[in-house]
Amino acid sequence: MKNLIKTLLISTIITGAAFVSAGAECFAQTLSVEKFKSIVAAQAKKDLQKYNLDDCEVTVGHMPVQSFTLPDGKVTVEIVSNGYQSLTAKEFKKVNIKVNGAYARTYYVPLETKAFKYVAVAKEMIPRDKVIPLQAVEFKKMDVIGNLDNTVSLEDITKELVATKAFYPGNMITKRYTIAKPDVVKNAMVTVNFRTSSAINIAVEGIALSQGNKGDMIQVKNKRFNKIYTGEVIGVNQVLVQI
Repeated sequence: MKNLIKTLLISTIITGAAFVSAGAECFAQTLSVEKFKSIVAAQAKKDLQKYNLDDCEVTVGHMPVQSFTLPDGKVTVEIVSNGYQSLTAKEFKKVNIKVNGAYARTYYVPLETKAFKYVAVAKEMIPRDKVIPLQAVEFKKMDVIGNLDNTVSLEDITKELVATKAFYPGNMITKRYTIAKPDVVKNAMVTVNFRTSSAINIAVEGIALSQGNKGDMIQVKNKRFNKIYTGEVIGVNQVLVQI
């Protein structure tokens, strides 16, 4: 009799466990890796909206799983920031998976991102140390990953920028290699004002051998006598040399 009761008890426990297991499965879902990728890509694009892009592309790379088993409910993801200010073309992102807003699990996902903006691009060769003319620039849709805060707008170009390196056709023009037009541009024609101790002024034409703003000391070359002098920038294309 005792053995019969023991057998019935064990059978009841096993049956109950099976029932609980079956019940748990009814409240679970299987999320395919392709569906998960699409959710992650959509969230990544949404997160990129804060950068005011003209367009973007997000590709989720290979993942060594076929599916995820999650609680039943609506699946969303939270892509955790890496803490960097600029976007990165390729990186592994920490992704928190949530179901009905509640945390479910974390997975690291390989993401490839392209971020597009219409930016200034050299249409023809722009020499170094020269003002960038508007006619030498066109605005094209370019991937600005790595240059998100470094692009040049039409407004920037119209304010007159000087190239600090040569730009060739197709090169993106960036703030990293441009400066605001100084009072004196290198190789520009300037007026060299020679002032003597007796306050006599003599003005001649010269060539600036370097650039500078008001108060800077630069070298200028006198065209007539082919001599080099050091003087102070006192205004736009104006240099004062004390003699």
